[in-house]
Amino acid sequence: MKNFKIALAATALLSVAAPFAAQAQSSYDDTQQLLAQIQADKRAVVLKAMALDDAQLTAFTPIYDAYQADRKQLMQRGVDLVNAYSSNYDSMTDDAAKGLLKDWFKLQEDEHALIKGTAKRLDKVLPTAKVLRFVQVENKLNTLLRLPGIQAIPLAK
Repeated sequence: MKNFKIALAATALLSVAAPFAAQAQSSYDDTQQLLAQIQADKRAVVLKAMALDDAQLTAFTPIYDAYQADRKQLMQRGVDLVNAYSSNYDSMTDDAAKGLLKDWFKLQEDEHALIKGTAKRLDKVLPTAKVLRFVQVENKLNTLLRLPGIQAIPLAK
């Protein structure tokens, strides 16, 4: 049920970033609210899936919360990237496409660096099997969060 709620929240997030979404402050506030809700739901799912004892939970939580704060910034960059794509969709130039590709690759690199860095930090305070579990859970949840966008965003012309 929680996974469904996260996927639903992701779908709503993508609708905020849709090509004809208003760029007003209220839209920005809605996006920020939605990002916060996704993070809260995701946190609950991750904590349950990790099955940590009290000592592990105490060590895990501040590292995870820092990870989530950085992840929120990456999610906002993803929303901005979708908005940039949608605003260029009907008149995509090679220069615009190059810029979008550059930004997308940088976002992918930054996401990879974040999860890798977080895994290294967690490996200092948790058994490595729990670190692997964290990476697996994050991969599954992030795949679920991306799926609606993958389905909704049309290929470039």
